[in-house]
Amino acid sequence: MRKVILTTGGTGGHIYPALAIAEELKNRGVETLFIGSSVRMEQELIPKEGFKFIGLEIYPLRSLSALWKMLKSIRKAYKLIKEENPDAVIGFGNYISVPALVAAALLKKKIYLQEQNVKMGAANRVFYRFSDKTFVSFDETFEEIPIKHQDKIVATGNPIRKEFFRIDRELEREKLKMEKDEKMVLIIGGSLGAKSINSAIMKNIDDFVEEKKLRLYWATGKKNFQEINEKLGRVKNNDVIKPYFDNIPSIMAAADMVVCRAGASTISELIELEKPSILIPYGYVGQMDNAMVLAKAGAAMIVEDEKAEDAVEIMFELAKDNSKLQDMRRKAKSLKRGNAVNKIVEEMDIWRIN
Repeated sequence: MRKVILTTGGTGGHIYPALAIAEELKNRGVETLFIGSSVRMEQELIPKEGFKFIGLEIYPLRSLSALWKMLKSIRKAYKLIKEENPDAVIGFGNYISVPALVAAALLKKKIYLQEQNVKMGAANRVFYRFSDKTFVSFDETFEEIPIKHQDKIVATGNPIRKEFFRIDRELEREKLKMEKDEKMVLIIGGSLGAKSINSAIMKNIDDFVEEKKLRLYWATGKKNFQEINEKLGRVKNNDVIKPYFDNIPSIMAAADMVVCRAGASTISELIELEKPSILIPYGYVGQMDNAMVLAKAGAAMIVEDEKAEDAVEIMFELAKDNSKLQDMRRKAKSLKRGNAVNKIVEEMDIWRIN
């Protein structure tokens, strides 16, 4: 039986693409094992999804203690990979992938990488030189790769949940009992919420009440919901304000536009569902580069974080401009690449008969 080790963790942006790949590998009869940090969200999330997980003590390299623990984790990963003898190891970026990737390189295992963002993260920038292939989400990533290494780089798009490929906009709008002339805006700031976005919506909440044909779906983030809920005044009966939405593919499919951050997975979901968007990139994690992919194509508008209130004004104007919305949908569609999960799994050289 073929076996693949996946190494990922830290944030959902790294973990969910890995889970999407693991699900497809499992469907094709491949045994999978995850290696991650014993102190980050993957140690609960991955087993919850039904996959075997081994946690190592992996911390950001900000102290001598963290460096020592990293070296110990590399040693443990070496023993583990030697015992498991996988056909390949695939890493999904950030420091959590380092021990397994170092061990895989020392053991001369096939190494594959997946990069979610336009701008390649530090770990993948180091390890792509040793990889058999590196799967990138956007063509723009090629610009930072030396020509001599570009034959290892494959642009596939970003792996996203299979639900995004099976959903129908009109059916989802029917489920929500939306009228034909009614618009819907989805506002999300990530699992923890986004203070600037939430503040901008709160300051303009009365305007949402006045817009009878504009329905609001607003995910505040878990830690912000209680405070916002206590401060909320009037809202329309069909407006929905929650900490987060479990059924985000359905709501995004039904929406006419989305106001959100510019994480890699979100960008890929917007493209797949052909959604006009107003993007408010979070600094320091490459989100501006991600946002520019949609903005350059004409599928999104970008608003700086400190000017988040401008996004609300733009949103109200856009809601009244059917021609502009249609044009942005068409331009988002032009960026679609198809199912990245299938492309990545098929590109992995583990299928030949030895």
